[in-house]
Amino acid sequence: MKTKILAILRILIGLLLVDIAFKKWIDPNFFQAEGFMAELVRHGKAYPFYQSLLDSYVFPHARIFAILAALGESVVGLSLLFGAFTNPISIIGVFMILNFCLATCYGRPGSLIGHIIFIGLVGLFGACSAGSIWGADFFLARVMSPRLVFFPYYRKHLKTALTRQKP
Repeated sequence: MKTKILAILRILIGLLLVDIAFKKWIDPNFFQAEGFMAELVRHGKAYPFYQSLLDSYVFPHARIFAILAALGESVVGLSLLFGAFTNPISIIGVFMILNFCLATCYGRPGSLIGHIIFIGLVGLFGACSAGSIWGADFFLARVMSPRLVFFPYYRKHLKTALTRQKP
């Protein structure tokens, strides 16, 4: 029962990320420096220690980081939606959401709590291999090396992935 609830949450969060990424891909202003900075400012203020990173590195290369943000949300969202490579992609997702949090949550405790819950759920999807329930990870582990599919939690899931009977 718990794994099915986790799979439903995985699919819903995947849909949410795909929707957010789609809105970025269809907005041509997002990929311009002014549009990317306006989007960050619209969502909130950066933490002071992180603002220096934004000013010195991210904003001068805003177009590249806008593409990386949209691409990251697309890849993580599709991975969660289809349950493919959920474990390794969840690590990327946690890192991505943490960076979004540091760039937009200063002085906004409600947004901070939302991002922390979001980070916890994406990390839980990876730690529990949520893609093996109603997802492609179950089938991918049979076709390719389970070490790739269940990285970095390979040993924990190796026995169950290889001993399950084909449906």
